[in-house]
Amino acid sequence: MVTDMPRYSWEELLDSQGIKAYSFDELYRQVHSQEALYHYHRTVFYHVFRYRGEDNFHYVGYNKRVRIRHNSLLVINQNILHKFSRQKCNGDVILFNDTFFGSTKEKIEFLSGCSLFRCDYAIINPQNDCFKACVEAYLSLMKTKTGKGTETELILLRNWLHNLLITLEREYLSRQQRFGFPTGQNCTHEEEVRQFKILLDMHYRKQKQVGFYAKELGISEKKLAEAVSSVYGISVKKYINEKILTEAIRLLENTTLSQGEIALELGFDFTYFIKFFRKHTGMTPAKYRLRDRDSLK
Repeated sequence: MVTDMPRYSWEELLDSQGIKAYSFDELYRQVHSQEALYHYHRTVFYHVFRYRGEDNFHYVGYNKRVRIRHNSLLVINQNILHKFSRQKCNGDVILFNDTFFGSTKEKIEFLSGCSLFRCDYAIINPQNDCFKACVEAYLSLMKTKTGKGTETELILLRNWLHNLLITLEREYLSRQQRFGFPTGQNCTHEEEVRQFKILLDMHYRKQKQVGFYAKELGISEKKLAEAVSSVYGISVKKYINEKILTEAIRLLENTTLSQGEIALELGFDFTYFIKFFRKHTGMTPAKYRLRDRDSLK
């Protein structure tokens, strides 16, 4: 049984200390198989993208195309399914993991409570020139120090990263307050949604009914629906279906499993899996896989 996709050894993108700053060009050269970027994957580290030039986009979850504008930033949580656009990006990216950020109670509480990481992703569209200059300064400093490895430089990097995240969170929350709804996702009911996502990752192969998750959480289906709608703007059932569909696409793109084997992996009988996939994508799994392979030629 397949329980996870290959990670392409992408942990090697990080230094042994758990952080690395790249330009997009450097990132493309660093990844052993650039095609891996264009397929759904998850990594154990966080991403902070800063985009330059023409508008671009990134996929987070199945068919959720996130548009990014010049000078905007995209923060992606760890272990989130995503893939890159085939349109080459310009800009920078900082990758880091929990180990680098620190194991003190203060550091752990900051990451777990940071608004940027309460959802799958967050978008920051800077309007203030002072904010842009501040972000630019932190990014430039971090690019000069990653890979050095001395204790003093690691302390500097950790402090700069901490300050950068505080700066980004402040701008992110400020825009939420000004416009009433963020450019990314609304992060209310965070704890219910966080627990729901953990349960879904554990049980989606066997449990696809809203009632199961509400019961496990000890809340009503109505309250779970309100929490998921507040964060993602969709129903609980649609979120469950998108989770299953994303996993199906990952298996189609990254394995040689047959349609029947994928159906079994996802807890479907073969016929229903075909109907489910066609209903949500407009094509059969076989046609999707053929289209995906044709795009690589």
